[in-house]
Amino acid sequence: MASVDPLFAQWLQSEGLWQLSEDAALRARWGDTALTTSRMTTTATKADAAAEGLRQLAFLGPVCAIDEHMLLGEWRDRRGQVVTLKIAQLGYDAGVDVMVLGALDDRATGLSRVTVLRRL
Repeated sequence: MASVDPLFAQWLQSEGLWQLSEDAALRARWGDTALTTSRMTTTATKADAAAEGLRQLAFLGPVCAIDEHMLLGEWRDRRGQVVTLKIAQLGYDAGVDVMVLGALDDRATGLSRVTVLRRL
């Protein structure tokens, strides 16, 4: 049996490191209703994590609307992620970047009721 380097094994078992990104203008606009998201990624550096935080904050800049869709697959684990939806309704034909707010997965049907936040 091959042995694993102890330092590598310790790194694999460590908890994730966190980067907090906040925008004062968005906090003032949304107040207590502001969405706090967290996302575990494979980014290796603090700079990469900060860039991802800024990318998500930039998405939330303009006026937004909440939409719901019935989509194939399981979406619960995508909460807080920005994804591109391309569907034939509500102006999503060309593809729209949205943030997944929540999802109710129905494994019996293979569908999920996905709630998203989109820029207008």
